[in-house]
Amino acid sequence: MKQHLIKILLLALFILPTVCLAQQQVDSNQSYIRMFYCKYAVIYQSPNFDDFYKQYTALLDEYASSSFKQSVLSGLDDPNSPAAEIVTDDNGIQKLSLSNLKVEKRGAFYLVSYPIYDSDTKKYIEIGLDVTLDSHGKIQSVSGSYAKEIKTPTDLNK
Repeated sequence: MKQHLIKILLLALFILPTVCLAQQQVDSNQSYIRMFYCKYAVIYQSPNFDDFYKQYTALLDEYASSSFKQSVLSGLDDPNSPAAEIVTDDNGIQKLSLSNLKVEKRGAFYLVSYPIYDSDTKKYIEIGLDVTLDSHGKIQSVSGSYAKEIKTPTDLNK
């Protein structure tokens, strides 16, 4: 019985650090994604396209994979493209949304959700985005997951 207990304890000593390291990586990735969207929200508000483009390119250099950066910027550079905002699924992000921004690990991707205020309908909308990271921890893709009406900005994911 003692040998069995010792084997279990030794196994736990090997598994626990691995589990803790994996959780630290998830926490680090969540912070990384949150920081990207916080910086992006400030840039997104820029009224001058040239300033926006310059700051956005620098932000993508820091946080995005080269393929993701290329796909984002090619949409902005093409005058014939509707240039959907793939970082926010064409719904933008407002600085006011940052206090309610959520980033959660969901299997192979991170769910980013935040509220926006639609001044046309006078309603709040929750935006949900699926963000995947490459093997270097850089943003590889963003896809729209959902958009739904909510009563207040704090009603996210209810």
